[in-house]
Amino acid sequence: MAQGAGRQALDAERDVSGRLRLMIDALVEPRKGGAASTPRPLPAIVRAAIRPLLKMWSGFPKAPGYLYQVVEHWGPRLAVQPLECSLFNGMRMRCDLRDHIQRQIYFCGAYEPIETYLFELLLRPGMVVIDAGANVGQYSLVAAGAVGRHGEVHAFEPVTTTFQQLAAHVRENRLSGIVRPHMAALWHRAENLTLHLASDMMGNDGAYTIGIPGEVACTVTAVGLRLDDYVAERGLKRLHVVKLDVEGAELFALQGASRAVSRWRPTMFVEINRDASRRLGYEPDLIWQFLKPHGYLMWAVGQSAETCRSLSSLNGVDRANIVFHIGDLPDELIRGWTLKSVLRFHRRKRALSKHRGSAAVGRGTGPK
Repeated sequence: MAQGAGRQALDAERDVSGRLRLMIDALVEPRKGGAASTPRPLPAIVRAAIRPLLKMWSGFPKAPGYLYQVVEHWGPRLAVQPLECSLFNGMRMRCDLRDHIQRQIYFCGAYEPIETYLFELLLRPGMVVIDAGANVGQYSLVAAGAVGRHGEVHAFEPVTTTFQQLAAHVRENRLSGIVRPHMAALWHRAENLTLHLASDMMGNDGAYTIGIPGEVACTVTAVGLRLDDYVAERGLKRLHVVKLDVEGAELFALQGASRAVSRWRPTMFVEINRDASRRLGYEPDLIWQFLKPHGYLMWAVGQSAETCRSLSSLNGVDRANIVFHIGDLPDELIRGWTLKSVLRFHRRKRALSKHRGSAAVGRGTGPK
């Protein structure tokens, strides 16, 4: 009986997601000879029809790869101004659909849904967290909900326009007592920096890098600071978790945090991007050589618990998110989840936070 009901529910999800795909394709399929790639917004009535369809689709974790493609292709044309939305934990945001990261947050409830789920599992009330490369604040808002009023989140974002969105999201969610946003880049020296955005990365403000890409579209200046100096100036007494996504500058940010790493050995969630690292003159395995003497282990994030794996080297890893940790990882982190179960978990948690009328604080039950 229960098995039959489960199969009926699964068939219903497949039917809904299939119909949504057909409806969206019918609405946005360009006519022969039309310019599908033009950035001009779609007509208002079409925008108003497609946005809720895509959001509804994200609630049924079917064909997530196809949904991603649709959002990336048509998302920039589905709004003429930033739109209000919420993360899966209920934190409020305003997202500009012309930006890659913000599109995913708006339509799917999170950018990097697996990573945000695992990141939240690493957190406990009262922890101190560093969010380096905070962008518009997704990870900072997730951390704030998990560490609560007795915790701290120190967020660093060097790009002015992106930082302004980060700061606005902190204010709007009344998190100024938890999240401390700083317009700066973590680096190995205290100095001014120039960041570059490649021409092929226009529409992704999270891709500004200190390394120089082949063809530069934009440059901005930023303040670079050492995390060790920041810790001393602020008098931090503890540090538990560091999220580090700084477009190839991860090694230099770690070098500027050598005392903090040695003293507290925080769990670290680090993006590895070989191309970005090479533009700054090093191979990613140097990150491992820096952390290994402190007793760290490595765990690579995959698309499911089964495809995640422990590593002994970063050689051959071109792009991945890596958890550097001391001792065993929580069992709920390394077992029992898939991409689809994570998406379902986000959907349930978002529905619960809406029902409560405020952002969910603390961790919920993991995906089933």
